[in-house]
This record gives sequence, structure tokens and C-alpha cells, in this order.
Amino acid sequence: MRTRAFLRAMAYVLPYVGTAVVALVVTVIVSAPAAWGGSLQVAPVRIVLTPGRAVAAMTIGNADDAEVAVQAEVFAWSQVDGKDVYEPTRDVLVNPTIFRLAAQAQQIVRVGLRVPAGERERSYRIFLQQLPRDRAVPADGAAGNQVQTLLRIGVPIFVPPKVVRREVQWRVERGDATPVPSSTLTRNSQLPSPYRLNFRNGGDEHIQLIQVVLRHGNGDEFARKSLSHYVLAGQATALPMDLPSLPAGSPFSVEVQSDAAQPLPPAQLQMPGEAPSR
Repeated sequence: MRTRAFLRAMAYVLPYVGTAVVALVVTVIVSAPAAWGGSLQVAPVRIVLTPGRAVAAMTIGNADDAEVAVQAEVFAWSQVDGKDVYEPTRDVLVNPTIFRLAAQAQQIVRVGLRVPAGERERSYRIFLQQLPRDRAVPADGAAGNQVQTLLRIGVPIFVPPKVVRREVQWRVERGDATPVPSSTLTRNSQLPSPYRLNFRNGGDEHIQLIQVVLRHGNGDEFARKSLSHYVLAGQATALPMDLPSLPAGSPFSVEVQSDAAQPLPPAQLQMPGEAPSR
């Protein structure tokens, strides 16, 4: 099956590929309402499939002035130790799998669900891979290696669980603090803490963290981070933000903006260690 898919891809790729072309693939994980990745435009940027709505359509646009070839492939998406893992799957089919887009043209791509909803949300990504094309030989006839930047756009596909259960947990855990060069330190510099924020999604569907705000016990904000970070059902992750060095036992709160249907409540935490006695 994989061999046949490869041969079909080659039938489209060969008219585009020259022996002196080196391809550089750039993967774009989209999160905006509509995604523009260089010459490719994709909408929507998230798909929800259910047994009652098992088919969805995507629109792929070519904003370039030249024809491009694109390959579409769906992978099962899981997470291990906070890292994304992708595996081939037949749970979701895509049609067409390979197509050409004329300049300024659009193509409808459909995905179809082949499995029922489970106790926990099923998660996938459809990757739209721009295929390489040949570059014209310079007028002086000199041939040399040329680099093409090829886009690989990933769009999430979710199949909601039969029953939605929400459970989240925040913890402060020890981690490796990012080293700070001594040349950048000043008298008022605040060293990063050796602790990191850990978020666990114990529910049955994903949560996309969009913004995290940290506040002291008196309500004053001391850190804010905008991000687009998916935490799949049953998974945990260390947030990509450093905590400032706060005294042991210092209380603080975590406020989160996410894609959850209901806002996540603020979490009340404190820095590890005992607070100094008064």
C-alpha cells in the first residue's frame, strides 16, 4: 500500500523535480482561523468529525503564480512525555491524496471518518505537503544545487468522546532553568527559577492553551505568555515559560485562556519549600 502511494506521488513529482534541486521542508502547525503558509492557503484549520457528521471539506488555495503539487496524508496523533507522535492510520480517509493546483486556484479536499466515537477523544492531523518542482536552468547554462523551501501544513482533526469529562491539574515541578549569560546580568536582573509549571489534562478531550497569566497572591500580574499549545486527553506538559525566582512558599495563581467550551478556573499554587518564619 505504501509502495503504491509512493509511485503515485512520483508520477506527480517527476515533472517538477530536477537532479540539482535540494528540498528544504518547513512544517507549519496552524492555529489561526485561516492559515497562510507561503503560497498555500488552508481553511478551516481545525476539523471535528462525528459519526453523525463523518465527512468534512477543506479548501486549499495556491496564492503563487506557478502551479504546485500537493500531497495530503492523515496520521493518528498522540503525545508521549509532552511530545507529538504521529503514526499512519486508516481511521480517517482523505480524497484526493495527491493533486495539482494551478496558479491562484483552489482545491477541495475531503476527509471521512471510518471509526466510531470512543470513551476518549480521538485525535489526528492531516498534513498537506508541497511537492518539489524543477527550477529553470540559469541563462548562462551553469547548473548547480538549488534549494526549494517546501511547506508542510498540519491541521488537527478531532473526534469528540461519547461523554465529555473535564479534569485539569497544575503543579510546580523542578526543571532545568535556562542558563543566563553573566554578560547580560545587571544589578536588577531577576534569575529564572529552577521550577517549571506543569499542566495535566486528565479529561477525555484535548485542551489548547492560548494564554497563561501568573499573578502574585495580592493579584498583581508578574508573568504572561501567549502560545498555541495542544495538550491531548490524558497527557501532561511543561509550559514553555520560566518562572521568576520567588521566595519559597510564595502563593500565586494561574489564569488560562483556552479553547475549552467552559473557561478553566484559576489555579492557586505556591512555590515549593517552606515560607520563612515571621
